[in-house]
Amino acid sequence: MNSSEGPHRRQFVRAALATAVSYGQILGANDRIRLGLIGAGGRGQYLLGQLQTGEPHENVAFCDVYEPRRLEAKAKFGTADSRNYNDYREILDRKDIDAVVIATPDHWHVPMVIDSVRAGKDVYCEKPVTRTIEEGPRLIVAVRESKRVVQIGLQQRSWEHFAQARQEILAGRLGQVTMIRTYWFQNHIPSMGQVPSFDMSKLDWKRFLGSAADRPFDPDQFGNWRWYWDFGGGAMTDLFVHWVDVAHWIMGADTPTRATATGLKAVLVQRQTPDTMSASLA
Repeated sequence: MNSSEGPHRRQFVRAALATAVSYGQILGANDRIRLGLIGAGGRGQYLLGQLQTGEPHENVAFCDVYEPRRLEAKAKFGTADSRNYNDYREILDRKDIDAVVIATPDHWHVPMVIDSVRAGKDVYCEKPVTRTIEEGPRLIVAVRESKRVVQIGLQQRSWEHFAQARQEILAGRLGQVTMIRTYWFQNHIPSMGQVPSFDMSKLDWKRFLGSAADRPFDPDQFGNWRWYWDFGGGAMTDLFVHWVDVAHWIMGADTPTRATATGLKAVLVQRQTPDTMSASLA
């Protein structure tokens, strides 16, 4: 994330929370949104930080499979009455919670969003909303049936320069667009060969695995889950999601008719997904 992303991301997250909760109800001047966080690591805490100066709200519940993270989140963003949970379903069982923020590994997104909307909660969930294409239809059905609001973290559509570019293209000022080129350099060299450490006595590894196949604890798979197929999809389901979303938005497109991709592990050789990729979508 570059430094210029902060204000735009902050405005987007604030607006998403306000829209999600106020869509189906009229909030009075003294009403406070009651919010639960599912996934209290760096991303989850970052999102709560962006919400600090947004709509009046209370962070009343924090959930994470790693105890130090949920305790840290509560200390930073909670109140004396806030509670911590190891199982996110305990948050959903609470009738006094209006909405949840989901910032977990990708393989948990769909089951958590579905469970949340069926429990009557509005949802802000980090991208990508699904880990696999096959997860999409049942998620769409569940959200539509629930009539809850689900907002996904694709904030580029709220950035002024992307919106201006779209207007220029729609006005025909660039003529016919035949190719869109996007790229991102993430610089993985500083993390090459580094494996984080965790206190296993405070981690629920089985709950982290969820639908993934059982295996012995691996600190790198837990700390850097994005680069393992059972939990994420590497660069293509991480930052690439932002850029392809903008291309779809600007061009009024949905899915490609053809896709070709190549990749290799040039730096993060101890992990599964490629760290260097090139893709062509037509």
